[in-house]
Amino acid sequence: MYGKAPPLTALALILGTATALAHGDTAPMAVDTTGLPDLPEEMATENPWREADPEIMFTAVEIGAKGYNSNCARCHGLEAISGGLAPDLRYLEANDFGDEWYVDRVLNGYHQNGAVKMPPFGDILSQEAIWAIRTYVETRPDDMELADKQGDIQSYHQQLTDAVDDASAAALAEPMAASGAELEALSGAPKSITALDEAAWLLAQEPPARKDALDALTAALRN
Repeated sequence: MYGKAPPLTALALILGTATALAHGDTAPMAVDTTGLPDLPEEMATENPWREADPEIMFTAVEIGAKGYNSNCARCHGLEAISGGLAPDLRYLEANDFGDEWYVDRVLNGYHQNGAVKMPPFGDILSQEAIWAIRTYVETRPDDMELADKQGDIQSYHQQLTDAVDDASAAALAEPMAASGAELEALSGAPKSITALDEAAWLLAQEPPARKDALDALTAALRN
């Protein structure tokens, strides 16, 4: 069901501990996109990671979460949940219109009544980073619905802790993925990405990445 896991498996740690991160720096910061395929020099008109294979998708979300926390959270809110200072990007449609609006704002910034409301990031962020941040934001589910999943996360955490071998651990991947699939992305993207999805993906590897999956669920429970 899933491809080979990349060496970095910190996505769920980021998703699960975002509230502990700073609100981002005042100056734009470059983002390390190691692990993502190179994109053509010309800016894409739609998100190239939106329907990517799981390996690329999870890597894009992991990198995008880091880039968002460094550059966007100060105004747009931790975990992309806006407090009203700036638009709530979770609701920006995952389609051509939303991509066009997003790219314009990222590359050119935004001014209102002569004041800089958002600085341009075109000279700071690579295309890979720009779309990784977009992927992270557009795969966010409703925070209240995600909170309702804490019981499932706790249950799977215990079951994985009690798993006696790789086979019993791997058997948790399918129901865990099914639980995560019940959460829809607010943007209308094909799927949301949560710690449940990350842990399921890790357990579907050969052999199952049991420790990383358990760390993912643990981090989500700490949030």
